[in-house]
Amino acid sequence: MRIAFISDIHGNLHPLELVLADIHQAEVDQIICLGDVASLGPQPREVIARLRELQIPTIMGNHDNYLLNPKLTENQLPWLRELELWCTKLLSKDELDFLRYFQSQISVSLDKNTSMTCFHGSLRSNEEFLFPDTRSEILDEIFAGQSINFFVGGHTHVQMLRQYKELTLLNPGSVGMPFEYPMRGPDQHAFRRTEYAIVDMNNGKLTFDLRRIPIDFKQLAEAARVSGMPNWEFWLKAWEAG
Repeated sequence: MRIAFISDIHGNLHPLELVLADIHQAEVDQIICLGDVASLGPQPREVIARLRELQIPTIMGNHDNYLLNPKLTENQLPWLRELELWCTKLLSKDELDFLRYFQSQISVSLDKNTSMTCFHGSLRSNEEFLFPDTRSEILDEIFAGQSINFFVGGHTHVQMLRQYKELTLLNPGSVGMPFEYPMRGPDQHAFRRTEYAIVDMNNGKLTFDLRRIPIDFKQLAEAARVSGMPNWEFWLKAWEAG
């Protein structure tokens, strides 16, 4: 079983197409999307169309939930809330209904002895962050009583392969805006690349492949410029520093 994991596309079609082309060459058996597909980027409708076309199983990210429940953004930063509301108004009822079918978690069997659970954020919330240095007591709380020990999650925009006790935690990074780590708050920088991961189980051998592909920044910037997206120049500043 060979599975590609994509996450945090955030309405960026150009990076998504680069990843999909690379996945096609990698000859995977399945693609799973870990959420946050449309908002905060210039091409939400185009991204949704591609996911629908490929019938990719998708997890409900926190920003997917915000699009369905705009009141949840009332306490967010003004520029971020404006982007969320722009995206909500841009999407048709049919496109918003597509988001409603996203799952809270997805379970996958790699072989008869190895299973994994996929989520956005953590097992208990799609807004919780799991980082390379998340404290051990928090991990103990989140994963207490679990019968499996392999977990895949998005949300942080930071690629990670972490072993903790008997657990393996994988984050494929972000298709749409990979972040440097440690985080820098409002001055967060984005790398000019796109990220995803492939997990391969072959004859009992489990391998992890965290992939990074350079993007065409000019193409990304032009998509933002012509999109009608509010605060697009502010949005680009994070990329310009990366």
